[in-house]
Amino acid sequence: MSRFGRAPTPRAARVVVATVVVLGASGLVTVSALNATAGTLDARWRTDAPISALAGRDAHAVELGAHLRRGPAATPTKTSTAQVTTTTPSSTPVSTSATSAAPTASASPTAGGAPSVTAAAGVATPTNKTTKASSKAPAAACGTSAVWSNLVGCGWPGSANTGYPDGQVFAKTVTGGLTISVDGTVIDGYKISGGVTVEAKNVVIRNSWITNSAGGVSGTGVVAIMEGASATIDHSLLDGLNATHTCIWHEGASMVATANECTEVNDGIFSWATTPGADGTGDNFVIADNWLHNFTIDAANGHVDGYQTEGAKNGVIRHNTFDVSQDQTSAIAIWDSRKNASNIAVSDNLIQGGGFSIYAEDYSPSESSPAGGYTVTNITFTNNRFSNSRYACVGNYGVWYTRGAPSDGWHRSGNVLLETGQNLDSNNPIVNGWECR
Repeated sequence: MSRFGRAPTPRAARVVVATVVVLGASGLVTVSALNATAGTLDARWRTDAPISALAGRDAHAVELGAHLRRGPAATPTKTSTAQVTTTTPSSTPVSTSATSAAPTASASPTAGGAPSVTAAAGVATPTNKTTKASSKAPAAACGTSAVWSNLVGCGWPGSANTGYPDGQVFAKTVTGGLTISVDGTVIDGYKISGGVTVEAKNVVIRNSWITNSAGGVSGTGVVAIMEGASATIDHSLLDGLNATHTCIWHEGASMVATANECTEVNDGIFSWATTPGADGTGDNFVIADNWLHNFTIDAANGHVDGYQTEGAKNGVIRHNTFDVSQDQTSAIAIWDSRKNASNIAVSDNLIQGGGFSIYAEDYSPSESSPAGGYTVTNITFTNNRFSNSRYACVGNYGVWYTRGAPSDGWHRSGNVLLETGQNLDSNNPIVNGWECR
């Protein structure tokens, strides 16, 4: 979606090395080479989805809305129950905390370079948040649906280990939104209503509480990282107040999101390529240790995704909790309508809900004939835990979208159904002898 209705600025295509970067005081720092592989797109959006409703918003929204459709209700396929394994998953996930890749704080802006405040009328002011609490959960609970009421005790991101810390004293309160235009700006312990727009490089936002009520417009974010900008968002509460498209709208050069609580948005984090076919916007990202939940259908096109892209490369989605209560779309959707999607590693996440929980699909130029367009390659799904707490098939129809696939096939290993230990690397969950589809 051409956000803000502005025409995208043409930029030359360039090759991006398959590495992930984090932001530090010295600028962009390589963290690790990626060995990613592909995923699939999910319970798409019906042809009767209210895409036409986007027309009154912006041209970008209409463009994006064209991609949003949900497939027909799934029909289970009879499958031998021998496909079900009995291995019990580990009750506690392998620790993949982003501490080793945690970005160092960038230098504060030089004198006279304070962020500018952009006034906006009618924005909501944050109210007090419930004090967090956490306790060690019984090991037995962590391998059952009880994990959802014991997230932190079971080692997953949840209320007590994401968002701003308990007892946080906010150094500054900003209403009307904040625009950051000075490289190296650090926002630490701010309470901001009206959202944050990042137009600078090496920005750090941490220990903050940020809300935005954007009127439901597509392409909006509680934090929006603009073209050429880069930012780290860490230990912050990002609340879209049921009226904002995303917690983080990423069309910048790079982005790191760690240990944030993301709530009341339509899509959790969206990587957007501003110029079709060109690399450099929406790429190079790390999404780790975040809690994404309580999504809304009342913003953007109403179709929910925890993470979505229509083309991005060089990303890590690691050790997050994706809780999608809706029975449509996905926890993670990786598509290629705007450019190639490649080198994205999805690992050690706890996931439930959506139509299909995972999409990684080449549908360029079309789902029925994807050859010859953009591609989806090297997207890996490793050691993820899927839960049937909300739906017997994890998503309403299943885990993996079944009517499409990555250009180079699926790359899946160690993915299991949390409650039963059933291996999901080559099939969807088996329920009463039938494979979810």
